[in-house]
Amino acid sequence: MEFRDRIVLIMVIGIMSILGFIVLGDFVVALKEGRPVDEKITDLLQIVITGLIGIVGGYFGSKNKS
Repeated sequence: MEFRDRIVLIMVIGIMSILGFIVLGDFVVALKEGRPVDEKITDLLQIVITGLIGIVGGYFGSKNKS
């Protein structure tokens, strides 16, 4: 595994962990307070996953060229 591969892997795992922590935290708070899940959290989830797909897709696209 090359250094670039490790950087992308660590970045994706780190971002997904932080995102999972935020989403689970909001779900727990919403469950305890009896309120619906905040729309901003679901929007954040969609935006971050879309961004990660773009980053990983760009990485694999550039990897095939070199």
